[in-house]
Amino acid sequence: MSTQTELLEKLEKIVRDLYSESQADEIVQTFEVVFQSQPDAENRRELLEYWIDFYRLQEYRRIKQRRRPTYLERSTPCSACGYPSSHRHHLWDVAAHGENKVTIQLCANCHELFHLMYNALVKRAEYSRKIARHVLLSGRLDYGVAGKLLGWVLATIRYEASNGWIDGGSGSRENVEKQLSWAEVIRIANQVAKAGT
Repeated sequence: MSTQTELLEKLEKIVRDLYSESQADEIVQTFEVVFQSQPDAENRRELLEYWIDFYRLQEYRRIKQRRRPTYLERSTPCSACGYPSSHRHHLWDVAAHGENKVTIQLCANCHELFHLMYNALVKRAEYSRKIARHVLLSGRLDYGVAGKLLGWVLATIRYEASNGWIDGGSGSRENVEKQLSWAEVIRIANQVAKAGT
């Protein structure tokens, strides 16, 4: 169990990480006055724990805020299909990791297909599986694009599985075949390629 001094240091660190120096000084000084006015040690501890939780929530909310995409990001071609406008896609999910730099640029269609494929493989989402299969088996999507997207999905799965967040079996060949009918995707891609020559 942490001592009151350790809790006070923890609270001060969180506040200093969140606010400018002058704002943090004011918050810390105000808290110290209130803290010292509490004669009961148990009340001081509860007060510290409450404010640590409060500022941790503020810290969490700040981490989770997404930054606005830049003009350059929006005008960068899609990394999968080359469409001239794209979204910033986080390979490390924003909901789990907050804003981060592990990104690729994907157009709206490729971005949507990435999430559909991920949801079909990891979450076993039937709706996502049906739509992903519809797109992948349509014969209208370049196989190279589908392959790149699947590669990024599998890389994300490997990363998340290595951290123990998901089952690594989600990215197995068997699961890819079961959920996305990948052998059929390849067969259709080969047919389209032969017809085009």
